[in-house]
Amino acid sequence: MSGTSAIRTPTGRRWPPPEATAAPAARESAESRLRVSPGASGPQGTRVSMRLGPWLAGPGGEPTVGALGVLADDAIGLEIYGRRPPNTHAVTAELSVDVVAQPPWAAPGLVADARLHGRDATGGVAGCEIRDGAGRLVALATGRFRWVEIPPPVTARGSAPPPARLAPGAHHSLLDALGLAGVGPTRHGELGRLVLPGGSVFGGLADTVHGGVLLCLSDLVTDALAEPGRPERTTGIRVHYLRPAELSQATTATALTVHRGRSAVLYRVTTAGPSDRPCTIATVTRERAAH
Repeated sequence: MSGTSAIRTPTGRRWPPPEATAAPAARESAESRLRVSPGASGPQGTRVSMRLGPWLAGPGGEPTVGALGVLADDAIGLEIYGRRPPNTHAVTAELSVDVVAQPPWAAPGLVADARLHGRDATGGVAGCEIRDGAGRLVALATGRFRWVEIPPPVTARGSAPPPARLAPGAHHSLLDALGLAGVGPTRHGELGRLVLPGGSVFGGLADTVHGGVLLCLSDLVTDALAEPGRPERTTGIRVHYLRPAELSQATTATALTVHRGRSAVLYRVTTAGPSDRPCTIATVTRERAAH
């Protein structure tokens, strides 16, 4: 959902702008670029869908696991947000995606069904199952959230409604959808890097980068460290959210190989702004193709 980035904003940041009560102008977003639906919540949980297409494709032409980040973040975020205590945000602490079935996935799209697992006075945990057009389970995602009190001025004046979504343009790959066509991940010695420029369309009402996009960057940057002739595919991602990534500033994802075995590789990925203070720290597990 377009408000997911706003959900993870700590108390005292611009969520929502206290003076904003009218709907902002229509704009692009992570959801519009990746064809993620607004979603619907009810007593049985929350459902969000995402159309399959070239806008999700990685270097091999198949959808990438990182592209599931926005879908999972929106579904779990909506489910948790609707069950938070009064006068609080639900701030994401962790988000993980584990692959059950690798692509290709059956058209026309993927559906994420989220459920609350439990909550207490400090936060909650929710998860979702992601299935393809044939009903096949393709991934499991889990999010851990903590409650943060909304400052009284914000509570009193209410929230701004989300902006309408502009129709997406033609995108021929995931990097293209992210505005990074021809820029991709690069290797610098033992490190891989991928930079999301400042001023992108991938934020929310809080002017911070969507958490699902940060997960996506964490996955994509590991391609820079794959050995030539040994393609890799991601089997699991776990992201810890430490602080917001400001939308107005460039966000750099940096990958380091922690372990490279015969059949699997473990990467540590950080995202950070110009200050180099980490916004997220992720572990990415990938399978290696056989010789």
